[in-house]
Amino acid sequence: MRFDRLTLVLGAGAALLSAMAISLAMGAGRSVNWLPAGEARAVASAARAPTIAPMPTQALALTWQQSMFSPDRKPDQVTGKNQASSLDGVALSGVVIDGQAQWVLLRMPDKRNLKLAVGSTLDNGWTLTGATAQNATFTHQGQIRELRLPLLRLPAPSKAPLITLPDVPRP
Repeated sequence: MRFDRLTLVLGAGAALLSAMAISLAMGAGRSVNWLPAGEARAVASAARAPTIAPMPTQALALTWQQSMFSPDRKPDQVTGKNQASSLDGVALSGVVIDGQAQWVLLRMPDKRNLKLAVGSTLDNGWTLTGATAQNATFTHQGQIRELRLPLLRLPAPSKAPLITLPDVPRP
């Protein structure tokens, strides 16, 4: 029987891997040899960090008007209680009722999703006062608005004729 070079190389590799597997199975490499403990180093005394004097409020207010990194920056848009108090663009996307706990899932006009518990208030002042399986009730300054879940309907049935199989006699 004649062995070519590739067969001998593959046989030697298989024998080497087998020997490694057997030595690992017998416990080679399981012991840990730690170095001896070294001497403890002296910790440098920590110098107290210098304190920075507080800036006047007027100087801090300028940072909101113009950024030091972007000279063409405009002032931040005002958000919160000064927004128009309306639910325009807010869509009810889900209602979660778990025992006494009730939440609604809203899709805000800026395309972000919001989870709101009953009794919580939106940034524009509307308070969620109630939730049922299909709607959410909001109040603001005596006004009451109700958002409903969209009612999804199946499309109308197709007018195309049904598919029929050809009439083939039995063999």
